[in-house]
Amino acid sequence: MKKVLLFGSGFIAGIITTILVLTLIAVENQPNDGLLGLTIFPEKGDCITTSGEIEVFQVLKPNMALARTGGFTDGIVVLLINYDGGSYYDKQKIKIPAGKCARQRGTFQYTAKNDFIKTVPAVVIEEYDRKNKK
Repeated sequence: MKKVLLFGSGFIAGIITTILVLTLIAVENQPNDGLLGLTIFPEKGDCITTSGEIEVFQVLKPNMALARTGGFTDGIVVLLINYDGGSYYDKQKIKIPAGKCARQRGTFQYTAKNDFIKTVPAVVIEEYDRKNKK
């Protein structure tokens, strides 16, 4: 009887351990570039309409920052990602060069100061695809 009880508890512990390991693997394999709440899409998205300038208001990682396009009232908030090794700082104004755009690559979800959950586009400044008008 003791052997059956020991085997049963070992079997249950093995199942629980397997479930925990698989859950951790699934969470780690989500494409988020190390930032919780960031989801990178498998395909590139469209360009986000901007006034040609983006202003950083909160740096989350050296190469990732929340920024606002356009003015304070009519602009939208985006997560700006720089894969070219550059870094951002608060109140930095970034001009989008001619021939480039802020292309959506995913979404970023975070909790704002007022405890509302916000979801914003995650963008990368890259070449504008004139052929496909994207």
